[in-house]
Amino acid sequence: MFRPIFVTALICLLSGGVFGYVFSGRHNPDGRAGGTDASGAVQTERRALYWYDPMYPGTHFDQPGKSPFMDMELIPRYAQDEAGAGVRIDPTQTQNLAVRTARAERGRLSFTRDIPANVEYNAYQLAKVQPRAGGFVEKVYSLAVGDTVRAGAPLAEITVPEWAADQSEYLLLKNQKADAAVVRGVRERLRLSGIPEEMLKELDTSGRVQTRMTIQAPLGGVITVLDVYPGMNVDKNMTMATIQGTNPIWITADVPERDIPLVASGGRMRISVPAWPERVFYPDSFVLLPQVSQDTRTVPLRLSLSNADGLLKPGMTASIRLRGSGEEAILIPTQSLIDLGEEQRVITRAADGGFAPKIVRVMRHSRDKTALAEGLEEGEEVVVSGLFLIDSEANLRGALERMRRNNEQEQAQGASVPAAGPDAPGEASR
Repeated sequence: MFRPIFVTALICLLSGGVFGYVFSGRHNPDGRAGGTDASGAVQTERRALYWYDPMYPGTHFDQPGKSPFMDMELIPRYAQDEAGAGVRIDPTQTQNLAVRTARAERGRLSFTRDIPANVEYNAYQLAKVQPRAGGFVEKVYSLAVGDTVRAGAPLAEITVPEWAADQSEYLLLKNQKADAAVVRGVRERLRLSGIPEEMLKELDTSGRVQTRMTIQAPLGGVITVLDVYPGMNVDKNMTMATIQGTNPIWITADVPERDIPLVASGGRMRISVPAWPERVFYPDSFVLLPQVSQDTRTVPLRLSLSNADGLLKPGMTASIRLRGSGEEAILIPTQSLIDLGEEQRVITRAADGGFAPKIVRVMRHSRDKTALAEGLEEGEEVVVSGLFLIDSEANLRGALERMRRNNEQEQAQGASVPAAGPDAPGEASR
């Protein structure tokens, strides 16, 4: 009679014990969901403060679900995330939104700069043609401004009447076998009057007066000025033509101040022109002029290169590519830099998987790399893609402010701790 009652009571007791054990293992005294680990310690699940859409982080929702703005699930914001200086993001969200990181590494930036330039005449090869004696023009060769002439090419022929008397005197003294010193003196006077050496040799050889002189180009180049016509009178100071050389030719450009080290260090320079896109030209020499323009903050650069084939013509546009490398520094992808104007930041990934913003100081950029002066150590991971998610999740400014406050509190606590020693208050009272 009593045995069924006893069995029933025993079953109820065991059931209650199991239920109580399970219930106590799944709920904490404060009502938050949790569990126990192998050591028996209670593990508390994170408590969500609210849910939000990362595209509209300012709008908060009390319950999870679909975002009314975008076709995506709302993301929870946990209390633990509010307490720390860093930011923790659900790994699933990190993976779905393709958050990618890269390691900061030490190296040298390779710089490449393209600077617009112009092809110009070689100012070292400039000749002004003058008759050096008064007379009149007998003949002008078929030439015009812009024509290219070789060195020694005839330009015009002029007659100088005053040379006749001086040459006759010279021939008379020579025929009379006058003193050699006197003859040499008269010949030198003829040379100084403007008679070319070729005409003097013809005078000695033929024994006839030479009054018709051929004006020749003193160098090869382009005629930029031509002011001579048949029948016109000329005097010895008149400029009949101007010739400017084109081999070697000059390439000129204005280099910004920040790029002066690329030129001064002797980095390799290459030149390209739209007229010959398949060709690359390299300078034989260059000069970086000492004067800086106050208006443009640039320094004139002048390159000299061979132009025997005449492909480069004055007036053409060109481009100079400068190459060089900087000093060793911490390098990060430029894409990972957040430039806020007054300061620059990056988002780093911590060892525990969280994210934290850091302030950095930028030295230089080059293509897809940025060199930092301070703020990061070699080997730290920076976020390259997915910055918009972490920016909305972290609320960067707030995270930085919390980090700064934590640092200030730690410093203040360290300063308030008295130094250990015999004069410390604790030691004196013992």
